[in-house]
Amino acid sequence: MSNYGLFYSYKSIGDVLIIVFNNSLKTTRSEQKGRVTVLYNEDDIIGYNIKDVKEIVKIHSEGKIFLPRKELIEVINYILKNENLTILDIVEESGFYIGEILSIRDNLVEISLGSEKVFALTEAILNVKDKIVIAKNNTILGNGTTFKGKQVDGVFINAHICTCDELGLQGDRVLLVDKELENGKDFFSTEAK
Repeated sequence: MSNYGLFYSYKSIGDVLIIVFNNSLKTTRSEQKGRVTVLYNEDDIIGYNIKDVKEIVKIHSEGKIFLPRKELIEVINYILKNENLTILDIVEESGFYIGEILSIRDNLVEISLGSEKVFALTEAILNVKDKIVIAKNNTILGNGTTFKGKQVDGVFINAHICTCDELGLQGDRVLLVDKELENGKDFFSTEAK
């Protein structure tokens, strides 16, 4: 599976790795397969909970794991394969990118990602040329919600301007990043954090 979010918070929920495929659907039933709890909405798998993860791999994250290392996914896939469950794809990009504000009209913001332009809505006070972090359509944010694009007044809103909280950082303000960072670069593959 390619679109998923990984969450781990030993302090909040104990030694459980949560894998979310679709957080817009409610769990209607679950099934235990070894250390994996498979979560279903009707017949569709919407997530996995893997318990006692520390026995196999050390996870130092607290909250969403934005760009999981290949080695972590390989360990997870080993567990899933042993239970005959669908494995995860290796994630090459986080879904969070550096963008530069090109224009602001009312609360509609045009953003450059280098070779691509995207549109977002915001109530925050921002300026043209500010560098921000955006989430693309269908990206699971750090707070567990999924950004879904939508049509507004003839413009497809295909980006979400991220707050610190949505990036797993402290605070609820929009994160402004260094103006030297490259537009379109994956935020979690940079030194921007």
